[in-house]
Amino acid sequence: MQFALLISVLVALLLSAFLLLTHVQSFFTIKTQEVLQTSALTNQQIFKSLPERITTKDTIVTTEGDKQQKLFTNYHGAWTKVFSQIETHHQKIKKTALIGSTFDQKSPNLYLSNTNSPLVIVGDTRLEGNSYLPKQGVKAGNISGNYYQGSSLYYGRVIESEATLPKVDQQWISYLERLSNGSLLNEEHSISLKKELKHTFYKQGQNISSPSTIILGDEDIAGNITIQSAIQIIVHSTAKLEGVILIAPNIIIKDNVKGNLQAIATKKITVGKGCYLSYPSALILFDQNRIKNTTEGTTSQDKEPDFTISKNTLIEGSVVYLKKQKDTQNRIKTHLKTELGTEIIGEVYCEGNIDFQGIVRGSVYTRQFIANQSGSIYLNHVYNGKILNNLIPNYAGLPFINSKNSVAKWLY
Repeated sequence: MQFALLISVLVALLLSAFLLLTHVQSFFTIKTQEVLQTSALTNQQIFKSLPERITTKDTIVTTEGDKQQKLFTNYHGAWTKVFSQIETHHQKIKKTALIGSTFDQKSPNLYLSNTNSPLVIVGDTRLEGNSYLPKQGVKAGNISGNYYQGSSLYYGRVIESEATLPKVDQQWISYLERLSNGSLLNEEHSISLKKELKHTFYKQGQNISSPSTIILGDEDIAGNITIQSAIQIIVHSTAKLEGVILIAPNIIIKDNVKGNLQAIATKKITVGKGCYLSYPSALILFDQNRIKNTTEGTTSQDKEPDFTISKNTLIEGSVVYLKKQKDTQNRIKTHLKTELGTEIIGEVYCEGNIDFQGIVRGSVYTRQFIANQSGSIYLNHVYNGKILNNLIPNYAGLPFINSKNSVAKWLY
């Protein structure tokens, strides 16, 4: 009898354990499905915001039944940052992403403003994809006895360009101006510079500011952090920067710097040799220098490029030169210079003159090319520059007007 009772108890315990296990598995399956569904809804909310790309000052909150949705968008350097949150059945999922404009079949690989002057290509220059050129087109030339070496003038198609470059979002320009003037720095969220700083993109950004020069040497800084100096920022190769934004009148990136960053300057940007800035990085010179009257003459400093990228440097993302005061008279000033051996995978957008000798895999937009060779200045000449197809799949970049958008990077 006692043995029978023992067996009955053991069977009951086993059945109870089996029922409990089944219940737990069913519970976790339901919760897993809820998490997956909520995560999918969070992604969908970001994807639905892509066509409009409207920045909001406040978080948009909507409620449908037991589901609460939050959406917040604002500019983050060269991209738009979107924060999405879905809360349902006590499940809260957050996602943050950078979004930007995408390429399509009509997107320019080269866009040269129509200044009634042909593009002259020299040496090992190569043009691939869609070339938007002045009505005078493209022709081969020579500089100091160096002739064009290609078998064709272009490898793709040529389309007549307009007198002005494709427009970027004016709200973005206003954002850059406010950012340059320091209006977005909030003392409440200001922190001091430390050797190691990490800050998630799911929280409001932190700011580091100084009235003097900021030198980044052995710091390890990552995340939603802005560093601003009233004078200049110098980045050494020993610094580790991931996702940060640098703001200063002058920004100097020394040789062999590696990382992922955005730099916004108002006077000068200098990038050294052997640097690697991974996607999505951006270098933006929003030139606020006063345009000098031509009767004042020029100095050696005036002849130096405002924005220089040195040899053997690779940048994945956007390189931008914007001019606050439009200057159509200074035809021989070099505003942006990419030296031989530089490579940019993404976009170059220049509202001035670019001395272009490197490689761009993606798009180049410029008002005018300029070549400083053998002591002479050649207008609308490209010497050994190469514009090739983009290697980054689903690349998303600058906020052009009336463009399609996609996710450039999911943030953490």
